[in-house]
Amino acid sequence: MSIKKENGKYKLDIRPNGAKGKRIIRLFDSKSQALQYQNQLLSGKLENQADQAPVDNLRLSDLVEKWYSLHGRSLKSALGTKKRLLKLSDTLGNPVASSISPDVIADYRKLRLDDGISPATINREVITLKAMFRELHRLSVINYESPILKIRKLRVTKVELSYLSDADLIELFKQVRQSKNESLWFVVQICLITGARWSEANGLLFSNCFNSGFCFNDTKNGDSRFVPVDQESYELIRGRLAQKPFSSCYSAFRSAMQRTGLVIPKGQLAHILRHTFASHFVMNGGNLVTLQKILGHSSLEVTMRYAHLAPDFFRQAIELNPITKMKQSGKKMETFNPSVKNSADQESAKN
Repeated sequence: MSIKKENGKYKLDIRPNGAKGKRIIRLFDSKSQALQYQNQLLSGKLENQADQAPVDNLRLSDLVEKWYSLHGRSLKSALGTKKRLLKLSDTLGNPVASSISPDVIADYRKLRLDDGISPATINREVITLKAMFRELHRLSVINYESPILKIRKLRVTKVELSYLSDADLIELFKQVRQSKNESLWFVVQICLITGARWSEANGLLFSNCFNSGFCFNDTKNGDSRFVPVDQESYELIRGRLAQKPFSSCYSAFRSAMQRTGLVIPKGQLAHILRHTFASHFVMNGGNLVTLQKILGHSSLEVTMRYAHLAPDFFRQAIELNPITKMKQSGKKMETFNPSVKNSADQESAKN
């Protein structure tokens, strides 16, 4: 058992029936309240079930706060995730959390779809809510499994990843050079020579530059990765970072892209440079396993999105199918050409 102060609250973490018994976690305004509750539990004056009812009647916003205090704040983009959950709660009318049923979420999804929100975005919102319920159940903050855990994702039509051609890149850099944001050129350059995400490139520090490459630490999955680059680019970018860190320049990038007049699929602006790196890497003969490591994908399946761009992809489709191989082995033409009758057909026609 333990009582710790966290964010102005006192968290009691206790298993009154021993190590294998049920775990109870509660937040109190004062340490004395936590101690009093602990003593009541241990003395048997307060049954676990009696205390569970108020917890089950907590509003969704209260559960979000508990989740954030006990678990969520340790995650990447913690505040942003909490903000989205609270916004979802507000949209639902901040219901009692245990009363949220699949049809409530179905109505929420319909409302979001009617507002023009993409199915992929809505899926991420619901997935986050489900993850919150699962974690609170693991922590014994709630004693029920929410019925919304059985909800399946909306079908998402996959959009082919877009990338910039050589001509597009020339036009982009023309507009980048016109920007008043001095950091923009360097960040765009880093994205295109390493495949880094925008946030990774914009957050690169001088200490991350060594061994003729860049080490990205604050990544999406939390794993560090190192990408070597050509010596000229390395010296140029390292020399700039030796002076001061990059300033935020995403808005400048958006403006530069707008000035180019290029049409980018919705939702791909932040990733267009990363997709461009990966697409050109594969088109120029790069290995998919190597690309997976450069991009930091957790599985090769994600990287396979770029497989169709490989220079031998279509050639192999043409040359390696069974009919083509049979033709190459000397099989008669009439086998594959309906306009040419074989000898058996011709003999039958004579009779």
